Amino acid sequence: MDDAKIAVQTGVDGVNVAIGTSSYLMEHSHGKDMAYIASKAEEVISYVKAHNIEVRFSGEDSFRSDFDNILELYSTVDKLGVNRVGIADTVGVATPMEVYKKVETLRQTVNCDIETHIHNDTGCAIANAYCALESGATHIDTTVLGIGERNGITPLGGLMARLVTVDRTYIQNKYRMDKLSYIEKLVAQAVEVEIPFNTCQVPWDPEPEKVF
Repeated sequence: MDDAKIAVQTGVDGVNVAIGTSSYLMEHSHGKDMAYIASKAEEVISYVKAHNIEVRFSGEDSFRSDFDNILELYSTVDKLGVNRVGIADTVGVATPMEVYKKVETLRQTVNCDIETHIHNDTGCAIANAYCALESGATHIDTTVLGIGERNGITPLGGLMARLVTVDRTYIQNKYRMDKLSYIEKLVAQAVEVEIPFNTCQVPWDPEPEKVF
């Protein structure tokens, strides 16, 4: 609660509220139970929303959490007026079908936006992110080249490569795809990493028929 008060005092536009919800993190990280998490979430969210500030609430390691608990918790914070809930595959073990089913169920439970945070430990980050979008997610966390903890998260370029084959016109109108390669080279140089040889390439030409 102290952190939320400090954030509000600084004049931020939004506050991210996150806490581990899996049995592993409840036991080995913060030592709190779901009753405490729900109570503290209600306290913090109510305070932040009273100041007309955007709030995102996320359960860390939510894919390994008891999903009935997640649905109950997220339903509670949705009624408190959160703008977005996040569901996280923190250790990258979720499968595409699991992502689809859980996000679809969550979409039927809450009215707010749904964000996903998918790690790539088992190589499923792009597929999982796409399944999340298909089943009702509104936001996908990405990084350039997928850079992140361990194997990283959903790579921006990889997700765009997936999406452009599904709805090229929408992607073309919404995003500056011609800048993607430049951004990847810029970031790779800045953080001193090589661009992987198998990085997804997005064929781009203003005349679609020349590409596909």
